[in-house]
Amino acid sequence: MLNQSRDLDQVLRGLDAHLERIQEQGRESEAALLLCWAEEQLERIKRPQPAHCALWGNICQRIGADQIADPFLRALAFYEKALDGYRSAQEMEGLAIVHNNMGLAYMGLAQNDADNYRSAIPLLEKALHFYEVGDDWSRRADICLSLGEAYTGLEESGLDRFELAREYLERSRALYERSGDSIGQAQAQGQLGDVQMQLVVEDREAALERAIRHYRNALVLFAEQDEGLASAHYQERLARAYLGFGKEEHLRKSLRSAQRASQLYEKHDQIPALAGICLIQGQTHLDLAQLGAEEELLTAFKEFHRALGLYRKIGDRSGRADCLAGLAQIYLSSEDATQAVDLRQALDCLEEALAIYELEDRHAAVAEIKERLDQARRFADSFG
Repeated sequence: MLNQSRDLDQVLRGLDAHLERIQEQGRESEAALLLCWAEEQLERIKRPQPAHCALWGNICQRIGADQIADPFLRALAFYEKALDGYRSAQEMEGLAIVHNNMGLAYMGLAQNDADNYRSAIPLLEKALHFYEVGDDWSRRADICLSLGEAYTGLEESGLDRFELAREYLERSRALYERSGDSIGQAQAQGQLGDVQMQLVVEDREAALERAIRHYRNALVLFAEQDEGLASAHYQERLARAYLGFGKEEHLRKSLRSAQRASQLYEKHDQIPALAGICLIQGQTHLDLAQLGAEEELLTAFKEFHRALGLYRKIGDRSGRADCLAGLAQIYLSSEDATQAVDLRQALDCLEEALAIYELEDRHAAVAEIKERLDQARRFADSFG
């Protein structure tokens, strides 16, 4: 219907209202063609309506890079046109909406370059300033959540940005609770857990305990809403938090969370995430073995091998190297480590891992593997 009408306002408002349904039906490419037509029309107009420019930018960044080249950059160009129009008309809410959407566009760009978080923050803060007045708690909560994510993602020295992130996320959580948004509350709780994981350098155990509490709160809320993938993600985060204690009881808890995450990732066919959680389980079983539970070595071996196969399947060299490093540790930890075959296996794994880390420019990993390789070679030489 939109394709036949070729009415600019109708096309833009129709795509904006129904884009999610269009995507669910697998017709996103048709929406992208309509959006390109709308872009051509807007370029021909000397002074396009700011609402049309704002709608075009929002639809563009929601369609994504698989259908539109450079969607965030192209959206930002149209948002600038929308800002000019709204400033001239002194439409303050229009300005706030565009500031928020520009901030989200920069956050999209920040997935590849964290410096874009710096550009997102002042735009989001301008949007929040407008919505501080009134009772649109949901919109205010969304902006606070975005600001929390942006401050967490900033690459700066010191911990001040994490404290700012925590303050915004706490506000977001309270606002979502006030507006009855369970998913929003869960997202805020999960991100608060991530912030606490960044604050472990201050007070390790207290920060880990707070992170675990936030992750568990998030998981309860996600489970109530039957959000399987979100639950898997935060089960994995919970597993990593338990690992931070390094004690047997916490390693066991980590394994339970990792196993739940593994089941959910497998159910939803999330192969990269499944490979990562298998790697975590392998390392956790290995840590338990090194604390005296030697029977865990076999399970660690199986998990590393499973992860290795998955990483090979998806072509992830860096993940393969991490698995090989873990396998080498097992070969050197086993009761038969003095046997030539196990030493050779360990050396082969370390040498292959080193070659990959060098290709991937993982300098810290290169230094660690070189040290372990030297130790393994000296160990092998001592047995002739």
